[in-house]
Amino acid sequence: MYELTPKQAQKIVNKMMKDIPYNINIMDKTGIIIGSGNKKRIGTLHHGAVAAIKQKKIVPIEQDEEFVKKGINLPIEWNNDILGVVGISGEIKETSPFGKLVKSTVLLLIEQSIASEKENMRKNVKHDFFNLLIDPTTIYTKDITDQALFYDVHLNKPSQLVYIEFPKNVDETIVNNYPFFQPYQNTLCVVVQEPNNIKELQEQLAKYQDVFLSISKINDKIADGFLQTKLALKVLKGLFFHQKVIFYADCEFIADLSYSLRKIKKTALQSDLLETNDELIKTLQAYLNCNMNMNETANQLTVHRNTLNYRLNRIHKITGKDPKNILDLLELIFMLINRIK
Repeated sequence: MYELTPKQAQKIVNKMMKDIPYNINIMDKTGIIIGSGNKKRIGTLHHGAVAAIKQKKIVPIEQDEEFVKKGINLPIEWNNDILGVVGISGEIKETSPFGKLVKSTVLLLIEQSIASEKENMRKNVKHDFFNLLIDPTTIYTKDITDQALFYDVHLNKPSQLVYIEFPKNVDETIVNNYPFFQPYQNTLCVVVQEPNNIKELQEQLAKYQDVFLSISKINDKIADGFLQTKLALKVLKGLFFHQKVIFYADCEFIADLSYSLRKIKKTALQSDLLETNDELIKTLQAYLNCNMNMNETANQLTVHRNTLNYRLNRIHKITGKDPKNILDLLELIFMLINRIK
């Protein structure tokens, strides 16, 4: 059975008392005040509410008594259960219309809360199932295969995953025509099982210039594709500052190698050396994107070549690795990738 919470009750009281010139109390199913305009009464027993709960009807109090004040008490019913009581202190004729209004507000809140709980439960079940799919040890049993069909995913067919990272809030409407999951906050993972749909989805997402896209190879297991999108995304965000889309197939070697190197403690520590200096990170990214061509790099960054030299020397000083030395530059590449969490 649904239960009103003190937080919900007090929120309703605070909102309604801005427009209603009477004190409002909201009681739980036992008659205890859980929300009130008079904070001192919270946690005490409301005898008018107890009567309304027992009689299962509106109980008016005509005059002030020792334990009750005059006013009206309306039971809050939901699916034939009494969840609590709304009480408004004042003359019966004056408070009755307000009582119905507050009761309607409480019932509306309950409807919204139940709908929200159901939606959250649906999302949690979907999220848990996706976590099962991206676990590399998961075996596709008949039960799992059948459950995947509920989300329009055919585990007996190869799939390609598209990982989308949003800057702020997720917009599910842009992928509604595809099976999708939400692995983390501000992210979506789309399962594509028709080859032609990848290009179609890319074109559909092209208008969203602020999202990052990472696309896996075609795999037999969802877990393989998910790992590929995560590794490729690290390469994208680590090495590029203008590019927004990457295919794992285009960076497979360096993505896998950086993943292996991340397990080495020394490499993990080095990855933080540039973390606090965005200017040097962008300088190094541009230097790599321009294939170490100093003039092109300076032009892309719109700085003088001497400024570029100064920044590259700063990188050398901070990291101990010289960007102009090919072997050191290789280590710097992995620093850039593995700083992405």
